[in-house]
Order: sequence, then structure tokens, then C-alpha cells
Amino acid sequence: MGVGRKSKRGPGRPSEGARDAIIAAARELFASKGFEATTTDQILQRSGVSKGAIYHHFPSKVHLFEAVYIEVEDESVSRLVKHATGDTPREIIRSGSLGYLIESAGDTDFVKISLTQARRVLGFERWRELAGERGVAVIRALFEAAVEQGEMDEVDPDVAAAIWVAVLIEGGLLVVDSDNKKQARERAGVIFERLLAGLVTVTKA
Repeated sequence: MGVGRKSKRGPGRPSEGARDAIIAAARELFASKGFEATTTDQILQRSGVSKGAIYHHFPSKVHLFEAVYIEVEDESVSRLVKHATGDTPREIIRSGSLGYLIESAGDTDFVKISLTQARRVLGFERWRELAGERGVAVIRALFEAAVEQGEMDEVDPDVAAAIWVAVLIEGGLLVVDSDNKKQARERAGVIFERLLAGLVTVTKA
């Protein structure tokens, strides 16, 4: 009846856990060497999987980078949620944005992969699509809530979110490229504060 017999893998079928091992290896290499300098052979050597396994899960190195980006980005969104505190949508936007600058000053995979490589490697349109499924959607909801609660003047939440993400990214890159990250973070934070202040509804007497 076959009881106790070990099942055999079909020819060319990747072993369990291969996908996670490939992503983990690629993530380390993309963060340390960069996408362009990382070869498939290096990923294979570090992950310990077969060439068939890597191409079963990822048709190209760009597809693999995308999987790494999604993992890193989801982790960063979770961390930013912890930074984003406050009693109102505007306060949450403010604290979350300042938290983004803090994240940008770190030596993390978010900085090395998401912030500095993703747009170039994935292409703007694909990057924008993936970002829209994550942080951009959260920011859009916050702007919409701020308008509904009368904290901000009437703005299109889609436009506001798109522009605010651009502001965040450029502020983050300013911090990344600075020799004095603390100073750059503080200066960018001042601009963030002033831009948000310009959106606040002024109560008329």
C-alpha cells in the first residue's frame, strides 16, 4: 500500500522552501552589491538551490527583485505604522512623514533597496503600481479622512497622495545622500511641516 514510503519529487520540481531561500539570498546581495552587480550564479551559490528552482519561481532577475522589493516595502510600511501616531489624520500624516525621514537615515534594506534602487530597476510605472498597493493607499486614505473631518481644505486625495509620496521620497533621498543625516533629516522635517501647514483649513471668524 506504500505506507512509510517517501514521496519523490517530480523531475524539475523545486524543493519546499526554495522560493524563500532565493529571496533571502537575493535580498542580501541586492542590499550589499546592488542589482546590477549581482549575478544569478551568486544568488544560486548563496541560496543553495538549483538553477531550475530559481527560474521556476522567477523568470528573470527583475522578477526576483520585485519579490524582494515587496518584502522589504511591506516591512517598512509596518515600521512606519508604529511611527505614525496622533489623534487626527493630519497628525498621523505628520508623524508618519517624520518617521519616514528617520527610516531614511538608517542603514537598512529599505534604504539600500526600496528607496535607492526600486524605481530604476522596476521602471517607474511598475514601481508606482506596487507602491500604490502599499504606502500610497494608506496616505490617500489619511488625506481623504483629513478633508472629511475638516482638518484640511478640499483636495483631491489621489493627487495629494501622489504628490506627498514624491515629497517623502525626495526628502528621504536628501537624507540618504547627506554626510550629516541628522541635520538633513531636521531640515527636511521643517519643509514637511510647512507644506502640511499650507493644507490646513483656516477657520473663519
